Amino acid sequence: MGITVIHSVLLFDGTCVHEAATVIFDSDNGKITSVFTGKSDVPLGAAVIDGTGYTLLPGLIESHMHCDGIILPPGIENIDGLQMSLKCGITTCCDLHSDPDVVKELREAIAVETAKARSLGGMVSTSDLKSALHAATIEDGYPKSYLLGESPSEELKRKIGRWPNVTLANAAEYIKTTKAKGADYIKIFQENCCSFAAKTGSLPSATLELQVALTKAAHAENLLVVAHANNAESTRMVLQAGADGLAHTFVDQSPPQELIDLYKATKAFTIPTLTALATLTGAEQSRRERFADVVQQKNLAAELIHQEMRKSVSWNAPEAKFEYAVQAVTKLKEEGLDIMAGTDSMVGLAGVAIGPSLWMELEMYVDLCGMSVVDALRTATAVPAKRFGLTDRGEVVPGKRADLVLVKGNVTERLQNLWEGDGVVRVWREGLEAAHFIKNR
Repeated sequence: MGITVIHSVLLFDGTCVHEAATVIFDSDNGKITSVFTGKSDVPLGAAVIDGTGYTLLPGLIESHMHCDGIILPPGIENIDGLQMSLKCGITTCCDLHSDPDVVKELREAIAVETAKARSLGGMVSTSDLKSALHAATIEDGYPKSYLLGESPSEELKRKIGRWPNVTLANAAEYIKTTKAKGADYIKIFQENCCSFAAKTGSLPSATLELQVALTKAAHAENLLVVAHANNAESTRMVLQAGADGLAHTFVDQSPPQELIDLYKATKAFTIPTLTALATLTGAEQSRRERFADVVQQKNLAAELIHQEMRKSVSWNAPEAKFEYAVQAVTKLKEEGLDIMAGTDSMVGLAGVAIGPSLWMELEMYVDLCGMSVVDALRTATAVPAKRFGLTDRGEVVPGKRADLVLVKGNVTERLQNLWEGDGVVRVWREGLEAAHFIKNR
């Protein structure tokens, strides 16, 4: 415990790259104290790490995941995705719809583990968790009816029965109640099923009037609004309603200029979830299998996880194509709009895994969307920290949380160094080292 000095390291600070940098942080308060180029006198009693040949990054931020394991088959215990994510260098997970009781339990466990590690000189094992809690679902709407299917278990019916039935009459009350329970932001759904292998309009869909009411009420409570929409029509509606960002990009058509212009006018961000859209459409199978191999080789998750990663949902309408999502991300990036890396990962969903799927997401930004490696890294560090209002993280600068990731090799030139070879070798959350890496050194 105490002061740690990492010197002679290639530093990506969340925005820019610095060579031969020194970063000093204090595990007692979890803060970064100094960042500069070159070396200086080492504080007495400090732990010293030679960063030659390594890259130091801010802890990665996963901008779209789900922590409650609601789609796991009956009898299978939920697997802690926050442990998997920390192993991958993700120090903050942003949940976009989970049961408040599950979120509360996980947050309490994080707080207890952190306090114990700080007081006794121990280690941490999970990422930090932000959450929307229960999203603003409507009666019989998406994803309620989609998840219930034809023969739901009694347990699943019980869980989904706890979800809100939001209406114009109770929209403001829902916002206040959700905030009081500890929501960090609000999630809304706009879904007409036109991108799915289901009849368009087969489920009830929220009206523009309701989405406007929810967004206004959330903003009155200083809460950000993130909207589910994976087709152009629904995207247009939630942007018109005033949503701050989209939880997906659209996959039903090439990006129309008027929709790009609406993004620009509203300055909304996008969490593309290319990983999720790839499994929806059955695209990128060889890439999915390659990352499943990484999970298995590095022992990052249980057998169930890397087997599920090899599958795909493949439940898209014929006109919904993965290439449209790639085109949308490319165009939005070219127009200077904010892109935030997220995967829509949840335990039990075919084709994704909390943690390694973020690596796959970043690789697709570089390989398919024309981003530089540094631009891709920004989508998982400084950009989501700024847009989610997480002012204490996302950058390696004095005063911020010591959420740090040390990786063998130059990640800023070759993204694959995050997972290939030695990959991520050490992780700190609030200055406390991750147990997985201590045990494997």
